[in-house]
Amino acid sequence: MKEIPETTIKLTDIKDLLNAGYTLLGKLREEVQAPVVKGKFFNQEIIAIYGKEAAKVFYDPKNFKRQGAMPKIVLKTLFGEGGVQTLDGKEHQHRKSYFMHLMSPNRMEEYRQILDRNLSAALTEQHGTFELFDLAKWVFFTSICEWSGINLTHMSEAEINELADYQISMISATSPSLTNQFKGVENRKKSEKWAQSLIKEARENPVPEKADRALYTFANAQTLTGDPLPIETAAVELLNIIRPTVALTVWAALMGHALFSRNDLYQQLKEHFSTLQDAFIQEMRRYYPFFPMLPAISLRGVEVDGYAIPKDSWVVLDLYGSDHDPRTFEQPDSFMIDRFVGRTKEISYDEEYEMIAQGGGDFRSMHRCAGEWITLHSLRVFSDQLVNHFTFSIPEQDWEVPLNQFPTFPKSKALLYKE
Repeated sequence: MKEIPETTIKLTDIKDLLNAGYTLLGKLREEVQAPVVKGKFFNQEIIAIYGKEAAKVFYDPKNFKRQGAMPKIVLKTLFGEGGVQTLDGKEHQHRKSYFMHLMSPNRMEEYRQILDRNLSAALTEQHGTFELFDLAKWVFFTSICEWSGINLTHMSEAEINELADYQISMISATSPSLTNQFKGVENRKKSEKWAQSLIKEARENPVPEKADRALYTFANAQTLTGDPLPIETAAVELLNIIRPTVALTVWAALMGHALFSRNDLYQQLKEHFSTLQDAFIQEMRRYYPFFPMLPAISLRGVEVDGYAIPKDSWVVLDLYGSDHDPRTFEQPDSFMIDRFVGRTKEISYDEEYEMIAQGGGDFRSMHRCAGEWITLHSLRVFSDQLVNHFTFSIPEQDWEVPLNQFPTFPKSKALLYKE
C-alpha cells in the first residue's frame, strides 16, 4: 500500500481554505494529486477520503468509530451531547431502533399528509413576494411537531418562529463563524430546555393513543440496561427528529433554485412529472451541497484507494466530493434531471454507497440518516405543490449559492411572487 501524501496547512492558508467551503477537501486532494490526503495543522493531523469505495470502508463499524471523533462545537450545537450520532456498536443499534420504528410506512404516509396540508395552506395564504426559505422553515417546524405529538396551539406565532429559528441556528453553528457558533450554543440550550419540558410532561401525563409518536417514543425510551433514558438525552433525541427535518428548509430553497433560476428544469419536470419527480429529487440531493463531511476514528489499519490509513487516525469522509466524484458520476458538475430515471428506488433503499448526501451503509445498523425517508417525502410534497398546484412569478434576485457558507442556499432565499 502507498503512503498517504501530506500537505501542511499554514496559518496564512486558513482564510483561502475557509473560502473554499464545500470544495476544501477537493482542493487539498488536487494539491497532492491523490484521492487520499493528510492535512497537518500545527499538531493536528486529519486524513481526507472520498468516493464510493472509500465510503464502503468508512461506514464499516469494524473499521471506524464515531465516539470521540466529533468536534466539540458539533456536539454543543448540531448533534447534542449523547445523541445517536455519537454512539457505536450495540448501543448505537439499540438507540437507532427507536428512530427506525418511527419510520414505518404508515407513519411516513401520515407525515406526508400533514406536510402536504400545511404547505398547501401556507402557499394559499401568500400574496405578493415571499421567501420560500422562510415559508418552508415554518411549514417544516409545525409539521414535524404535529407528527411528533407536540402541541403548539398554546404558543404564539412569534414563539413558534423563534423555536424554528433555533433549529436553523444549530445547523449554522458548525460554520467557522464565531458569531454563529455562539448563537448555536445558546439556541441549543434553549431548544433542549424546551424539549426537556416536553419529555417531562409526557412522562408525567402519558397519552396511550400517542405512544407511537416521537415525543412519547423518546419519553419512554430505555438504555441497553433497561433504565429510562435521562431526560437530557431523551430531549436530545427528540431534537434529532425535529432539527434535521427543519434543516430540509435548505433543500426547499435549493429546490427553488433548481426550478426557478433556470426555466428548462421546471418545464421538463412539469411536462413529465410522474416520470421525473423522484429522479429530480435524487439529483437535487446529489448535486446541491448539504452536509460537507463526516469524521470518524480508525479502529484498525485500513486501505482506501491503495493508501494505508493507520489505526487511531482521525479521518473525514468528503460527502460533497463523493457526490461529485467523476469516477462514479458522468458530468458530476452538471444537473441532469434524468440521471437516476429507473434507479430511484435502488438509490433510496438498496444502493448504500453511491449517493451519500445523508450518509451511507445500512439504515438500521450503520450511521446512515434515519430521516432519509422523511427527506424524500418532504421533497416530493414540495415539488408537487410548487410545480402542479400553484403559479408563481419570479422576482429579480441573487441566485448565487455560495460554497463557502454552511448550510448554503440561494442568497435571496428563493424569492417567489404569487397573486
